Amino acid sequence: MAMQLSHALLEMHDIRIFRVEDSEEFDSDNFIKWDVTPIETDVLLEQDGLFILRAFQIKGPNEKIDCFIDLTMPERIADYAYFIGSGNVERKYLHECDGNVICAIPIDGHGVYDLFYSKINPDLGLSVLRRGLELATRKVFIAEDLGYILRDEGRIEEAIEAFSISASEEPSSYFIYHELAELYDQLGQTELSKQYRDKCPKQDTQMKRKPWWKLW
Repeated sequence: MAMQLSHALLEMHDIRIFRVEDSEEFDSDNFIKWDVTPIETDVLLEQDGLFILRAFQIKGPNEKIDCFIDLTMPERIADYAYFIGSGNVERKYLHECDGNVICAIPIDGHGVYDLFYSKINPDLGLSVLRRGLELATRKVFIAEDLGYILRDEGRIEEAIEAFSISASEEPSSYFIYHELAELYDQLGQTELSKQYRDKCPKQDTQMKRKPWWKLW
Protein backbone atom coordinates (compact mmCIF):
# COMPACT_ATOMS: atom_id res chain seq x y z
CA MET A 1 0.00 0.00 0.00
CA ALA A 2 1.48 3.34 -1.09
CA MET A 3 1.78 6.27 1.31
CA GLN A 4 3.55 9.61 1.42
CA LEU A 5 7.23 9.50 2.31
CA SER A 6 6.87 11.74 5.36
CA HIS A 7 4.24 9.42 6.85
CA ALA A 8 6.25 6.32 6.01
CA LEU A 9 9.45 7.53 7.66
CA LEU A 10 7.73 8.98 10.71
CA GLU A 11 5.34 6.09 11.37
CA MET A 12 6.74 2.86 9.91
CA HIS A 13 9.72 2.38 12.19
CA ASP A 14 10.23 -1.31 11.41
CA ILE A 15 10.52 -0.90 7.62
CA ARG A 16 14.06 -0.61 6.26
CA ILE A 17 13.37 -0.19 2.53
CA PHE A 18 10.81 1.86 0.60
CA ARG A 19 10.29 2.00 -3.15
CA VAL A 20 9.39 5.41 -4.63
CA GLU A 21 6.44 5.02 -7.00
CA ASP A 22 6.38 6.78 -10.39
CA SER A 23 9.91 8.03 -9.76
CA GLU A 24 10.32 9.16 -13.38
CA GLU A 25 7.48 11.68 -13.08
CA PHE A 26 7.63 12.93 -9.49
CA ASP A 27 8.59 16.38 -8.20
CA SER A 28 12.08 15.95 -6.75
CA ASP A 29 11.76 19.07 -4.57
CA ASN A 30 8.50 18.00 -2.95
CA PHE A 31 10.04 14.85 -1.51
CA ILE A 32 7.84 14.61 1.59
CA LYS A 33 4.84 13.92 -0.66
CA TRP A 34 6.46 11.18 -2.71
CA ASP A 35 4.35 8.03 -2.81
CA VAL A 36 6.35 5.11 -1.44
CA THR A 37 5.68 1.42 -0.89
CA PRO A 38 7.36 -0.54 1.91
CA ILE A 39 9.49 -3.52 0.91
CA GLU A 40 10.01 -6.20 3.53
CA THR A 41 13.38 -7.70 2.72
CA ASP A 42 16.83 -7.68 4.27
CA VAL A 43 18.79 -7.47 0.99
CA LEU A 44 17.91 -5.10 -1.86
CA LEU A 45 17.98 -7.05 -5.12
CA GLU A 46 19.30 -5.65 -8.38
CA GLN A 47 16.45 -3.82 -10.15
CA ASP A 48 15.46 -0.49 -11.64
CA GLY A 49 13.95 2.29 -9.56
CA LEU A 50 14.43 4.80 -6.77
CA PHE A 51 14.54 3.52 -3.22
CA ILE A 52 14.75 4.94 0.30
CA LEU A 53 17.01 2.82 2.49
CA ARG A 54 18.03 2.74 6.13
CA ALA A 55 21.44 4.29 6.68
CA PHE A 56 23.87 5.43 9.35
CA GLN A 57 25.47 8.82 9.83
CA ILE A 58 28.82 8.27 11.53
CA LYS A 59 30.33 11.30 13.26
CA GLY A 60 32.87 9.51 15.43
CA PRO A 61 34.11 6.00 16.27
CA ASN A 62 31.27 5.57 18.78
CA GLU A 63 28.77 8.08 17.42
CA LYS A 64 26.11 6.72 15.05
CA ILE A 65 22.79 8.31 14.02
CA ASP A 66 20.06 6.36 12.23
CA CYS A 67 18.82 7.98 9.03
CA PHE A 68 17.84 7.10 5.45
CA ILE A 69 19.38 7.63 2.01
CA ASP A 70 17.85 7.60 -1.44
CA LEU A 71 19.34 5.22 -3.97
CA THR A 72 18.88 5.05 -7.72
CA MET A 73 19.13 1.50 -8.99
CA PRO A 74 20.66 -0.30 -10.77
CA GLU A 75 23.46 2.32 -10.76
CA ARG A 76 23.52 2.48 -6.93
CA ILE A 77 23.73 6.29 -6.91
CA ALA A 78 22.90 8.07 -3.64
CA ASP A 79 22.32 11.84 -3.47
CA TYR A 80 20.54 12.69 -0.22
CA ALA A 81 20.30 11.69 3.41
CA TYR A 82 16.96 11.95 5.24
CA PHE A 83 16.82 12.67 8.96
CA ILE A 84 13.77 12.23 11.17
CA GLY A 85 13.21 15.07 13.63
CA SER A 86 10.33 16.13 15.84
CA GLY A 87 7.46 15.30 13.55
CA ASN A 88 9.30 16.25 10.36
CA VAL A 89 11.76 14.89 7.80
CA GLU A 90 14.86 16.89 6.85
CA ARG A 91 16.81 16.21 3.68
CA LYS A 92 20.48 17.05 3.09
CA TYR A 93 22.91 16.37 0.29
CA LEU A 94 25.30 13.65 1.38
CA HIS A 95 28.31 15.94 0.95
CA GLU A 96 26.70 18.42 3.37
CA CYS A 97 26.42 15.87 6.18
CA ASP A 98 28.97 15.77 8.97
CA GLY A 99 31.15 12.67 9.07
CA ASN A 100 30.18 9.75 6.83
CA VAL A 101 26.78 8.45 5.77
CA ILE A 102 26.71 4.79 4.75
CA CYS A 103 24.01 2.41 3.62
CA ALA A 104 22.67 0.01 6.26
CA ILE A 105 21.10 -2.37 3.71
CA PRO A 106 23.25 -4.87 1.77
CA ILE A 107 22.66 -4.69 -1.98
CA ASP A 108 22.76 -7.58 -4.44
CA GLY A 109 23.90 -5.35 -7.29
CA HIS A 110 27.06 -3.84 -8.69
CA GLY A 111 28.26 -0.37 -7.72
CA VAL A 112 30.78 1.80 -5.89
CA TYR A 113 31.84 0.27 -2.57
CA ASP A 114 32.13 3.72 -0.94
CA LEU A 115 28.39 3.40 -0.27
CA PHE A 116 29.35 1.14 2.67
CA TYR A 117 32.75 2.55 3.60
CA SER A 118 33.21 4.81 6.60
CA LYS A 119 36.85 5.57 7.31
CA ILE A 120 35.75 6.79 10.74
CA ASN A 121 34.30 3.39 11.64
CA PRO A 122 34.88 0.87 8.84
CA ASP A 123 33.63 -2.06 10.91
CA LEU A 124 30.09 -0.71 10.82
CA GLY A 125 29.83 -1.02 7.04
CA LEU A 126 31.70 -4.31 7.13
CA SER A 127 29.13 -5.72 9.54
CA VAL A 128 26.32 -4.70 7.16
CA LEU A 129 28.04 -6.52 4.30
CA ARG A 130 28.92 -9.61 6.33
CA ARG A 131 25.28 -9.96 7.31
CA GLY A 132 24.35 -9.55 3.65
CA LEU A 133 26.68 -12.39 2.71
CA GLU A 134 24.85 -14.66 5.12
CA LEU A 135 21.45 -13.72 3.71
CA ALA A 136 22.04 -13.32 -0.03
CA THR A 137 21.60 -16.15 -2.51
CA ARG A 138 23.94 -14.47 -5.00
CA LYS A 139 26.99 -13.32 -3.06
CA VAL A 140 29.32 -11.94 -5.73
CA PHE A 141 28.53 -8.21 -5.46
CA ILE A 142 28.35 -8.07 -1.69
CA ALA A 143 31.61 -10.01 -1.47
CA GLU A 144 33.29 -7.49 -3.79
CA ASP A 145 32.11 -4.52 -1.71
CA LEU A 146 33.49 -6.29 1.33
CA GLY A 147 36.78 -7.12 -0.38
CA TYR A 148 37.49 -3.57 -1.52
CA ILE A 149 36.91 -2.09 1.94
CA LEU A 150 39.08 -4.74 3.59
CA ARG A 151 41.78 -4.13 0.98
CA ASP A 152 41.72 -0.38 1.63
CA GLU A 153 41.95 -1.07 5.37
CA GLY A 154 45.03 -3.24 4.84
CA ARG A 155 43.30 -6.38 6.09
CA ILE A 156 44.86 -8.57 3.42
CA GLU A 157 43.81 -12.06 4.48
CA GLU A 158 40.20 -10.99 5.01
CA ALA A 159 40.17 -9.20 1.64
CA ILE A 160 41.42 -12.37 -0.06
CA GLU A 161 38.66 -14.36 1.60
CA ALA A 162 36.01 -11.90 0.37
CA PHE A 163 37.33 -11.61 -3.20
CA SER A 164 37.64 -15.41 -3.36
CA ILE A 165 33.88 -15.68 -2.79
CA SER A 166 33.35 -13.49 -5.85
CA ALA A 167 35.91 -15.43 -7.89
CA SER A 168 34.22 -18.73 -7.00
CA GLU A 169 30.93 -17.49 -8.50
CA GLU A 170 31.14 -15.16 -11.51
CA PRO A 171 32.97 -11.92 -10.63
CA SER A 172 31.73 -8.60 -11.99
CA SER A 173 34.96 -8.29 -14.02
CA TYR A 174 38.42 -9.83 -14.33
CA PHE A 175 39.75 -7.00 -12.16
CA ILE A 176 38.78 -9.19 -9.20
CA TYR A 177 41.50 -11.60 -10.35
CA HIS A 178 43.93 -8.66 -10.39
CA GLU A 179 42.97 -7.86 -6.83
CA LEU A 180 43.58 -11.41 -5.69
CA ALA A 181 46.89 -11.60 -7.57
CA GLU A 182 48.22 -8.43 -5.98
CA LEU A 183 46.97 -9.34 -2.51
CA TYR A 184 48.74 -12.69 -2.72
CA ASP A 185 51.86 -10.83 -3.91
CA GLN A 186 51.75 -8.79 -0.70
CA LEU A 187 51.79 -12.02 1.28
CA GLY A 188 54.68 -13.37 -0.81
CA GLN A 189 52.55 -16.20 -2.17
CA THR A 190 53.76 -15.99 -5.76
CA GLU A 191 52.23 -19.23 -7.00
CA LEU A 192 48.74 -18.21 -5.97
CA SER A 193 49.36 -14.74 -7.37
CA LYS A 194 50.33 -16.23 -10.73
CA GLN A 195 47.26 -18.46 -10.69
CA TYR A 196 44.97 -15.43 -10.65
CA ARG A 197 47.13 -13.27 -12.91
CA ASP A 198 46.90 -15.97 -15.56
CA LYS A 199 43.12 -15.54 -15.58
CA CYS A 200 43.48 -11.91 -16.77
CA PRO A 201 43.94 -10.67 -20.34
CA LYS A 202 47.68 -10.46 -20.93
CA GLN A 203 47.69 -6.78 -21.94
CA ASP A 204 46.20 -5.86 -18.57
CA THR A 205 48.43 -7.82 -16.21
CA GLN A 206 50.45 -4.73 -15.25
CA MET A 207 47.45 -2.57 -14.31
CA LYS A 208 47.46 -1.02 -10.87
CA ARG A 209 44.99 -2.03 -8.20
CA LYS A 210 41.82 -0.07 -8.83
CA PRO A 211 38.14 -0.92 -9.04
CA TRP A 212 37.05 -1.03 -12.68
CA TRP A 213 34.99 2.22 -12.34
CA LYS A 214 38.15 4.19 -11.43
CA LEU A 215 40.11 3.06 -14.46
CA TRP A 216 38.51 5.33 -17.02
